Amino acid sequence: MINKIKDGLKELGFSDNEIVIYITLTQLGESPASVVAKKSNLPRTTAISLLNKLTEEGYLSTYRHKGKTFYWVETPKTIQGILQNKLAVAERLNGLLNDLYRTEPKFPFANVYDTKAGLRNFIDKLLVNLESHSTIYTIDSPKLGNYQKIFGEEFNQALLNLKKKKNITTKTLVPNLTFTTINPQKLSAQNIVIKEMPAEIEFQASLWFIDNLLVLFSGKPPFAVSVQHPIIVQSLKSIFDFLWRVSESKREV
Repeated sequence: MINKIKDGLKELGFSDNEIVIYITLTQLGESPASVVAKKSNLPRTTAISLLNKLTEEGYLSTYRHKGKTFYWVETPKTIQGILQNKLAVAERLNGLLNDLYRTEPKFPFANVYDTKAGLRNFIDKLLVNLESHSTIYTIDSPKLGNYQKIFGEEFNQALLNLKKKKNITTKTLVPNLTFTTINPQKLSAQNIVIKEMPAEIEFQASLWFIDNLLVLFSGKPPFAVSVQHPIIVQSLKSIFDFLWRVSESKREV
């Protein structure tokens, strides 16, 4: 059993001497440093240093009596509580660090959204923060209904209303012979220019270019991937620009 305890403590980051100190004090119960040092076969100064370190980290408790410090392990569950607190802190830091991670322009920044709630929040925030009179460039597949699968009709209508209110223009490329499948109400609900791509171009996802951001949607299964990086986005946007020039106009604003 002792070997399993040692292995477990080592996995939690305890050093070999810290493991000896912790196990010794667990067996002894309330003890001064001199007793712990003798029982663990460590120099007294080393034992004191490790006892104080483990106390600062919350694994041990202490009190002083007649000028002498006594150490003890209140309960083995202390380890579990400390790790749970660390996990909670790590989860909070994860969200904060994601916003900071590789924000320098030379690093690409990407996020994946694979829940409907996450997708709605992302798109809602994206459009709300978009400046008025902006242009969104998209490649879409009307027959697949990716947006409806992700957002639902009510939320999709709210997004269209927001785009129109902010006077946002959308320039959209759609696959050949798919323009007639678009709901006319969606055309009238926004400022949108549409072109059909050549027959050789097949596209089954939905793609947005907004400034230095690229967003790829799929409705089956519902997910979105956003990539933020000037060189990556501008390089792919140049392909969009080429397709725009060779595609057939179907609707002008």
